[in-house]
Formats: sequence, C-alpha cells, structure tokens
Amino acid sequence: MNVGRPRQFDEDKSLNAAMLQFWRHGYASTSMQDLLSATGLSKSSLYQSFGNKSKLFSGCLEHYQQRLIVDLDQQLSSTSSGLQFIENLLNTVISEATAPQRKGCLLVNTASELAGLDSEIAQAVERGFTKIRSVIARAITKAQQNHEVSAEVDVELMADFLVSGISGLRTMVKSGASHNRLERVSEMLLNSLK
Repeated sequence: MNVGRPRQFDEDKSLNAAMLQFWRHGYASTSMQDLLSATGLSKSSLYQSFGNKSKLFSGCLEHYQQRLIVDLDQQLSSTSSGLQFIENLLNTVISEATAPQRKGCLLVNTASELAGLDSEIAQAVERGFTKIRSVIARAITKAQQNHEVSAEVDVELMADFLVSGISGLRTMVKSGASHNRLERVSEMLLNSLK
C-alpha cells in the first residue's frame, strides 16, 4: 500500500511565513512568487498543502486569529484587573507607532482591503472581531466585579465601542499618527469606561 511521500516541511511555520507576507504587504500586493520566497516551498508543495492564493490567505487569517485570541486570553487570565488588561491592550497598539514597520492588525487591514469585495473574507474578519469583542467583554465584566468600572456600563455595547476604537487606533498607527495623538485617543477610550 502506497502511503505517499511524507511532507518535508513544517506546515505551521510555512503558514506563519505566508501570514507575515500578507500582513506586511496586503493581499493584492502579494504575488505567488512572494509567497513561494517567504515560505521556501515549491509551487507544487504550496498548492498541495494550502491551495490557491485565496485559500492560503483564508488559512493565514484563521491562523492570525487563533494566535491573537490565545495571546489575549492569556493576558486577561494573568491579570487580576480587567481595566488594566484594557489599558495594556491600548498601550500595545500605541507602541506600534514606534515600530520600524507599522503593520497594523491583519484583521483591520483585511477589512479595509477585501471585506467589501469577498463575502467569505468578510465573514472571516467578522468572526475575528467577534472573538476579540468576547475577550474585551470578559475584561469589562472582570473590571465591574472589581469595582473598577461602573456596574451601569452596558458590557456588550462597551465591548463593541472598544473594538471600534482599537480598530481606529490601529488605522491611525498605520497611517503615521503621532504617539501623542494616539495617547490622547486611548485616554478618551479608557475614560469612557468610567
């Protein structure tokens, strides 16, 4: 019985390399040759493992979401303060303003570039935002339980507001906004919780 040749590469590592390529340059500006160079795969290996460019991008988007949510969950679990978690999240976004390359957030970038053109991508982006919103809602609830945030705050509405604000901050970072402007917007977002 022929079981076929075993794969000679790390699929997760290749997916991560492709994800970074899309994240830095966007979907439209990333060619198949760019993806082959980034992953180090042959054309046949890339197609057999991930499919065409669109399917590979969908896989990268899912990979990004999973990593992001695991990271956010760990951060929230490791702090006793829901408000501190939200402040740390905002500070992380602002810190990207001084990064050599302002990649932004792959979900936000994709929403801007492709969500209006591809319904499947739009649904994937919405799933990602829903997962982020869920983590933020849990942080707000935690902050309410610790009396850091008023019990009167509508958790679901505030979570939507913060996701919207964080997405806007990420767009501002990518467009070159100053650290000072970003801090002022972040402060307004935090004040909305009080």
